Amino acid sequence: KTKTGVCLLQDGNQEPFKVRLHLAKDILMIQEQDVICVSGEPFYSGERTVTIRRQTVGGFGLSIKGGAEHNIPVVVSKISKEQRAELSGLLFIGDAILQINGINVRKCRHEEVVQVLRNAGEEVTLTVSFLKRAPAFLKLPLNEDCACAPSDQSSGTSSPLCDSGLHLNYHPNNTDTLSCSSWPASPGLRWEKRWCDLRLIPLLHSRFSQYLPGSDLCRQNAFQVIAVDGVCSGIIQCLSAEDCIDWLQAIASNISNLTKHNV
Repeated sequence: KTKTGVCLLQDGNQEPFKVRLHLAKDILMIQEQDVICVSGEPFYSGERTVTIRRQTVGGFGLSIKGGAEHNIPVVVSKISKEQRAELSGLLFIGDAILQINGINVRKCRHEEVVQVLRNAGEEVTLTVSFLKRAPAFLKLPLNEDCACAPSDQSSGTSSPLCDSGLHLNYHPNNTDTLSCSSWPASPGLRWEKRWCDLRLIPLLHSRFSQYLPGSDLCRQNAFQVIAVDGVCSGIIQCLSAEDCIDWLQAIASNISNLTKHNV
């Protein structure tokens, strides 16, 4: 059997993060999202630089969440369609903003980054790196699951839990029109967000368990797979009880088939 789906993975004491499971007949692949360079340079992931200009409507075309008050960098949480940030092809939701026009903002609070972007002028150069394990609150939609109200142009205030977008884009003297002249200076580079292998679990002679180690307490909708050499998947959290049962049955079936074939 083969099976693919998205789950949460808890690895050590970290907050659960989204992964994709791919079950093949002899291996369980655990993958996480990353942004990689697929042309122009060797295959690698890391920091990228993108230059965008404000537009009269939509400004930079991006929103941000997070900040040093939550011990994380500010992260791109939304990219507007057909705006500069989206059309550049070099910026992705989940990118941590490391520098703005050469200013290091890795340890800046949310409002400090907002002010730097507001004062960045007509053109902004961002140094970013994809944050693969973003905290859950970065996924909250604007003014829905957030406890705060959206920011506006007049107040200039913002919350690290909500998308800061409207007031980032406000510029009273903006007369820019859409053009490609300010897009990235390195057209030979092409970046894509892809699922990359995080952990590979051979299924021959492997085992899986829903129980907490050393107890008879069963995890709810979660399990872990341990290979014969001791490599562990970490705690895989499914979205529902039905999904968890489907995964356990599929993995058990593949382990059984491998054992019979090996015999």
